[in-house]
Amino acid sequence: MTNHLNKFSFSALMVIFLSFFIIINPNIGFDILAFLLILFIILQKLFGEYFILILLAMRPTLDYWRDFNLFSVGLIDFNINASLSVFLLGWSIIFFIKNYEYFRRVPLKISWLLFILWCTISLTYTYHASSTIIETMKLANLFALFGITYILAEKDRLGFKAKFLKAGVAAAIAPLLLGLYQFISKTGMDIDEVSNRIYGTLAHPNVLATFALLLLMVLANEIIAKQKNKGSLLNLKTDTLPKLLGLFLLIIIALTYTRIAWIGAAILFIIIGIIYYKKTLIYSIAGLILFFILFYPINNFLISSYNINLQASGLISRLTTRNQDSDSVRWRTNLVTKVLPLFKKEYIKGYGYGTFARVWDDNKDLTNLWDNTSEAHNDYIKVAFESGVVGLFLFLVIFATLLYRQITFAIKNNWKNIVFIASIFVYLILSFSDNMLHHTPTIWWFWAVWGWWANEYRIEKNKE
Repeated sequence: MTNHLNKFSFSALMVIFLSFFIIINPNIGFDILAFLLILFIILQKLFGEYFILILLAMRPTLDYWRDFNLFSVGLIDFNINASLSVFLLGWSIIFFIKNYEYFRRVPLKISWLLFILWCTISLTYTYHASSTIIETMKLANLFALFGITYILAEKDRLGFKAKFLKAGVAAAIAPLLLGLYQFISKTGMDIDEVSNRIYGTLAHPNVLATFALLLLMVLANEIIAKQKNKGSLLNLKTDTLPKLLGLFLLIIIALTYTRIAWIGAAILFIIIGIIYYKKTLIYSIAGLILFFILFYPINNFLISSYNINLQASGLISRLTTRNQDSDSVRWRTNLVTKVLPLFKKEYIKGYGYGTFARVWDDNKDLTNLWDNTSEAHNDYIKVAFESGVVGLFLFLVIFATLLYRQITFAIKNNWKNIVFIASIFVYLILSFSDNMLHHTPTIWWFWAVWGWWANEYRIEKNKE
């Protein structure tokens, strides 16, 4: 009997056990979890370490079922996405142990691990333990994805790049196409007096906007990398396919009505333009200034003469008008003013990582009871409030280190990594006005892309 059992691998025995569990177990949540584990075991066997790309490709689509809870442990509810996070954390630990020699070369690991450690320590005094556990695990997953893609790129640079880009295309299909369908069928979200904001398979239009923006940055990086290898940059008159893909992504971003993502796209083009397309940048800025100078008098003339209001278009209205109901800047400023006294009470160590919404819910005054969210909508406020000035410092060190390494590389290599640098600045600006740390499907991809690019643009390997 023992000899026969030895013929079965541990994975095969797990599949048999989980299959039997599904048959006898009456709880549908546990059945779904067991089925996913079977699927992951099979995919792991088929794709090996590249299984992580399958998980990344699935993540944006699986977010569609984010509200379906599988089971609960104490006060912690596990939906499909939370279960994926736990699985990724366990898988990544095994991956790093197996690839320890490569792990030693991963950049940012000291700054990342110090920040994760500080957030873990906050569990000893946290305002809400389960929130701290969940959010700290999410942080660990971000570093894990960064390290995994860095190592996979190190082991097989060309092969990994091709597979990674295919995974990115696969991840984008469902969210983008469903978003397009939502626009056509007028089934998008109505938020802040703006109707039909597309969101795809994701939780909110802002998440789809930042995901599409990241895809746009990956596209821009590939275009520049390709043209740099040819010895010339993109010919905007002849290269049709990249232009069409870029235009499609810009349309998706526009239809989310997410102004901070529009600003992010503008910053991306400005930074790239400063280095490579100075004339195009000057013409674009001049055209934009001219648009805003002429728009209001022309619109007033059309209203008075023909009763035509261009601002009746939701897109134009979002771009050219501001009002108290939809002015997110006013709301965010008010929130900062209200939470500042709470922050001052625990400004050194914070209230425990991941607890902003819990603390604010229990302390907000009557004027904020109508708010449809209790999130900070600013990652710097969130991190400072939850982990104190110490945590905020450690958080910022991660990005400062990343920027320093890439700017150093850029100076020595004719700014070939300009999109990487631009993406960091865009992310930092997005974090001023959005809950980027909560946009799990998007932020998974951000750090996975950055892990790949960090390996692609390494100071150590550069030779002039």
